[in-house]
Amino acid sequence: LMPSTAQSLGVTNPFDPEQNLRGGAQYLSQMIGKFGDARLALAAYNAGAGRVEAAGRQIPDITETKNYVARIMDMYRERGG
Repeated sequence: LMPSTAQSLGVTNPFDPEQNLRGGAQYLSQMIGKFGDARLALAAYNAGAGRVEAAGRQIPDITETKNYVARIMDMYRERGG
């Protein structure tokens, strides 16, 4: 979690695994609610919601983000999602 995101989610110690996981799950849930699409939510989680918005509510043309979304979606499908 980026410091400002962590703070907005009440994460006071981002190195505390419990706080970090809880905050990350809460942020991902917010992004799913905002974008209504798991792929866009993952892109926002990785690159930031502003970049997804700036890309026209598409996955931004950032190699790391594209790879991240593809990797997570592949793992989801492999587990029957």
